[in-house]
Amino acid sequence: MESRLYMPPKIQEDHLNKIKDVFASESSEEIPHRLISLLEVFDHFKMDIAVTGESGAGKSSLINAMLGLNPDDTGAAPTGAVETTKQATMYHHSNLPHVRLWDLPGMGTPSFASKSYVKTMNFDLYDMFMIVISERVRENNMLLIDEIEKRKKPFYFIRTKIDNDVRRKKNKFIALDQMRQDCEKYLKEKKLDPHVFLVSSHETENYDMQKLMDTFKDEVSQLRAAIFSDFLDKMLHGGWITARYATNHIQQTGKLETEDITALQDMYKRTGYGAAKVSVVLEALSHFQLDVAVLGETGSGASTLVNAFIGLKNEECGAASESISNPAMSLGYPDVRFWDISGVEAVMDYSMYEMKQHLNCFDFYIIIVSDWQKARHLKLAKAVEELRKHYLLVQTKVDHHLQAQSELYCDESEMLDGIRAQFIQELQMANLSEQQMFLINSLDRSAFDFVSLESALSCDLNTVRSSAFAYYIARIVKEQK
Repeated sequence: MESRLYMPPKIQEDHLNKIKDVFASESSEEIPHRLISLLEVFDHFKMDIAVTGESGAGKSSLINAMLGLNPDDTGAAPTGAVETTKQATMYHHSNLPHVRLWDLPGMGTPSFASKSYVKTMNFDLYDMFMIVISERVRENNMLLIDEIEKRKKPFYFIRTKIDNDVRRKKNKFIALDQMRQDCEKYLKEKKLDPHVFLVSSHETENYDMQKLMDTFKDEVSQLRAAIFSDFLDKMLHGGWITARYATNHIQQTGKLETEDITALQDMYKRTGYGAAKVSVVLEALSHFQLDVAVLGETGSGASTLVNAFIGLKNEECGAASESISNPAMSLGYPDVRFWDISGVEAVMDYSMYEMKQHLNCFDFYIIIVSDWQKARHLKLAKAVEELRKHYLLVQTKVDHHLQAQSELYCDESEMLDGIRAQFIQELQMANLSEQQMFLINSLDRSAFDFVSLESALSCDLNTVRSSAFAYYIARIVKEQK
């Protein structure tokens, strides 16, 4: 392990300068608690997306595709040849817990006539719209755009059932280009330039479905922060009528609970955390980089595990090596930097104090269990707990361990249970907090506990992000004074 580690800034310089400016007069000791309290309220804030369009356009099928559900799955939106959605129905986004997708009834049916549709659906309740069309752009679609534009709300324009349209054409590429031009023609006439997606809800691997989901994931967090800041601006600075309307709207839609709104009002009175300051905080948070250290002894498989996280094989370009000079980045873990910290024994056997100095640079830790007898993983875990930070424990190369124990004539599940039982006993003897140990083979992400490891890692990183950000800001402000 290298003796010195250069840690790049966790926030880009322009965002960092704004943060320094707005917190310049605050006590660095007070910042973490105040920021964590603010971000706890923001974490409760919900964003509502309306999926609308004419009856039969494929709105419900689109929602199922975005949620990764089949029509027969539990919780899927009902679909059919006739209009199956009779009232606005809410669906939670599986990968975006703060996002609620609303399947609106189709426009232009006897039950929901075009003239009264927007008023009946109460478009004011929603933060963003997905206008779904099929076959061609119709007058009703343009009426929806006009009403959304009046409210100055963002929207996507999505043409569905592309697989059916393409089958009827001789040249697939010319057909797709023509469809896109048809959509964009009407939008350009209104001088609008929203995202346009051509999708099939049945052939999700083709056309623009993945692009739609990636774009939505990239943009929704920034939009949610803007909506939250706008609400604060109206509630705190907009006059009593505007404030009352904004507060009632947030309560009516269930975006926040009453106690959350009260907490924001109290926070503003005590700290001055108004819309401008909160906007700077959320902007910086959206660019904040979490640093995850993968700690292991020489030969423990730290590099291979990092490569598994970022989706590369050891020999591929960009794969991690035993050098820790550069972190590894992964599309699966946005705003997370994985650091391959191999050869920990070189430092910790010499000085645990120096080891703790190394560890304090990071926000989260994955500790690899390799040499049970020397129990360095337990010493590392104790050091991390003393720093009051979070970690996961992983035993790599479990397939090799099982092969070595094959003469015991036990089945695989018994041997794995034995490893876990031994591990729990060692934790208890070392007076460490109880932890699950993940048994993995980094070369096969489908084997053993790798899927569970990634699920736990994603959950834990979301949990520590706010506190890591708050303490980082406090440290930056303190260093400036």
